[in-house]
Amino acid sequence: MFGLGLDAGHEVAVLPETVLRLPGAGVVFVTGPSGGGKSTLLRCLHETLRGRFPGVSVFRFDPLVGGRDKTADRPLIDALSTPTLEDALRLLSMAGLNDAFVMLRRPGELSDGQRARFALAEAMAKVERSTAEQKKEDATDADGPRAVVLADEFGAALDRVTAKVVARNVAKWARRSGVCLVAATTHDDLLEALRPEVLVEQGLGGRIAVHTRDTAEATAS
Repeated sequence: MFGLGLDAGHEVAVLPETVLRLPGAGVVFVTGPSGGGKSTLLRCLHETLRGRFPGVSVFRFDPLVGGRDKTADRPLIDALSTPTLEDALRLLSMAGLNDAFVMLRRPGELSDGQRARFALAEAMAKVERSTAEQKKEDATDADGPRAVVLADEFGAALDRVTAKVVARNVAKWARRSGVCLVAATTHDDLLEALRPEVLVEQGLGGRIAVHTRDTAEATAS
């Protein structure tokens, strides 16, 4: 009825064939408009790393839903799964939750932005616990990442000033901890704060460009 033939079709490559080199420690920043395929890229990375690189620990982090399942009737400083109080204070501070009154709130009492930051602090706690418990010295190439955090909609639930502060803190944490952070968001204003080793620009219609800095790398394709 609209003059379109049902037998006529065309293919759209949401994610074209791409070679992406992950730094052993550092940041991969994936940016582009909504619908450009950023979440698809993260899903493909997850499947590739879990299937071809079993020695690499992979963690998924979605700040838009993270932390909502936290029902423990405990303040944040106790609810965070860290071995020591010092570690809890350190991670909450990096996630922008260093106010003493906020630390004493329970997860269910947080705003959406605070809940996203608490989920980020807990994700970092899980990564640190996993890398401390499981040393994978012989499981993967020495120059490649041993832990990868896939963060979709990174900083999306935060105001832009807070997002930049948290992004800078998390980028420093990733490099110090030997972690590869893959952060995907439509907000390209985080580029300066993250200072990524790899920049992935995705556009509508399957367009993708990968820019890298000189660094020790491992390949996932």
